Amino acid sequence: MPCQDRWNSIPGLAYKNRWAERSDTQHPTGYRNIMNKLKAYLQAQLQSFDRGALWSPQILKEGCLVMACWSIPAIAIVCLVALYREHIPSIYLEAAISEGIGPHLWNVIGTLALLLVGLAFLFPRSKLIAKSAHQVLINTYAIGGLSFGLLFGQLAMALVSASANVTAWKVWFMGGGSVFLAILALSLNFSLWYLGHLMASREERLPQGERNCFLRRVERVDLRLRVAAFTLFAVLPVAFLFMER
Repeated sequence: MPCQDRWNSIPGLAYKNRWAERSDTQHPTGYRNIMNKLKAYLQAQLQSFDRGALWSPQILKEGCLVMACWSIPAIAIVCLVALYREHIPSIYLEAAISEGIGPHLWNVIGTLALLLVGLAFLFPRSKLIAKSAHQVLINTYAIGGLSFGLLFGQLAMALVSASANVTAWKVWFMGGGSVFLAILALSLNFSLWYLGHLMASREERLPQGERNCFLRRVERVDLRLRVAAFTLFAVLPVAFLFMER
């Protein structure tokens, strides 16, 4: 009897060999079938979300304009306080700048905004929830623009004052790090503006007459996916907020 047949004649080993063969042939196929079904399910549920429903160049233009309207005056105030302390109420303005930079207000209002976004995904037909989410999101974006302007102004003035006492490469290093952090902050804040656009008016129309509203397309999505979106946008941020002490 060959060696392999002799080992297979042992009942326990024969069972293990047959189980291993089934695992090698069936498990990858079953995994691929599950992934293919999941992919087909998601494609069927999300096929109505075309580029027109998710993006428009006007979103970026309006977002940059609102950000500039809030951040540029804030930067100017920080520069005035740093350069003309003796001619303006600098102590009062410095207290206002410190209060404006604090991230706690932005975090709390942002959590409320995300909670409303999650409710809008769960109840996409509610105009009240959609309008509330839109208003809170764009106001949170404005607060973020103000805080960014104050913080960026302080960083800029700190780099200018440090350039006289610090070597050039350290100044460039700090400046590059500041720019990187500024890009991250702007991207995070802009995400609120983008969500606010998605929650906007339900009366927008395409030239063909089709309603170009994100939430009207969300109505066609399966409830299970909407519950998952509610968990992601509403439950998790609120949970993280209550974890703060």
